[in-house]
Amino acid sequence: MINVDTAVNRRKGKVAILSRESDSKSLDIRMLEEELLKRGLQVRTLTKLFTKDKSQGDSFGYVRHMLSQAAAMVWADVVVVDTYIIPVSMLPHTGRTKVIQMWHALSAVKKFGWQTVGSEDGTDEKTARLMRMHKGYDYVIAPSDATADIFAEAFGTDRSKVVRLGLPRADYILDVTQGDGRYKAMGAVYALYPHLAEKDKTVVLYAPTFRRGSLPDVKSLADALDPEKYELIVRLHPLYKAEGELPQAEHVIYEEHIPTYDLMACADAVISDYSSLVVEATIADKPLYLYTYDIDSYSRTTGLNMDFEKEAIADYVFRDAGELAAAMDKPYDFEALKAFKDKYIEVEPGHCTEQLADFIQSQIR
Repeated sequence: MINVDTAVNRRKGKVAILSRESDSKSLDIRMLEEELLKRGLQVRTLTKLFTKDKSQGDSFGYVRHMLSQAAAMVWADVVVVDTYIIPVSMLPHTGRTKVIQMWHALSAVKKFGWQTVGSEDGTDEKTARLMRMHKGYDYVIAPSDATADIFAEAFGTDRSKVVRLGLPRADYILDVTQGDGRYKAMGAVYALYPHLAEKDKTVVLYAPTFRRGSLPDVKSLADALDPEKYELIVRLHPLYKAEGELPQAEHVIYEEHIPTYDLMACADAVISDYSSLVVEATIADKPLYLYTYDIDSYSRTTGLNMDFEKEAIADYVFRDAGELAAAMDKPYDFEALKAFKDKYIEVEPGHCTEQLADFIQSQIR
């Protein structure tokens, strides 16, 4: 992994930020863009959601968008991407232009990219090679050695190209859960759900990963948690559509609009599974539990980069909702949580946005 030199080239330059994760700018992009503009750099940001499902009905519109992406590549000194961008991988770029991959997650609990090529949920190998999937990166950022190993494999790139840096979201999570930002976040949550501020119950946030074709098992968790003691906030993945009836209960809240990290500000405990939130939530320093009721099938179809039984938080991984609920009544081992965090986040949250901007500036010739 490359060590980032703090000395940077201060010449004003041009940075293109490209994403197909959403039609709007992600938290990471907004924070990075703000920092780069503050330094006087020129920034051109292009975002447009493009998934396998959407591509069928919006292919012509995305072709036009790719032409804009290609033009931005020619214009920029540095190109920053947060996912696979077709023109970046398919088209050559000059030595003057540097491409930095800042993946849209702080780590990778589940396999992706070249790790899943040929698998049930992965890309066909012939297609992946034809589309030069994840080619063209000069650098890949990762917050730890453990994550660097995962990213190098998933992107099919040399380990020497990985730079130890964190995402801007790490700064945001720290601020919104432990800093001054928590007051604004808690105020927004309590304005909608004033009963949560009464503090007579434990507030639990359940944020499961996306499962194609099925909803997460909210019912078992809701049934297992005593409504006299717990309030359960469920934050489903934004890719979920109306795929079935969600179980309703007096102590269950389904929240679609408040960001997950803001919900963590008022949560006393967090439950997830194979989402990158498992790593990101450790920054909040709150009890973390994993509800992995379908781990056998998920491991078979998607694959995991973590063997939970060998991780420091192994005692907080449950297939049974009743056992998870029982564990929440016992004292939590925060030393185990810290050991897990330190393995996957070796950067210091609070300075990640500035350090990433420093590195981008250092690549401007």
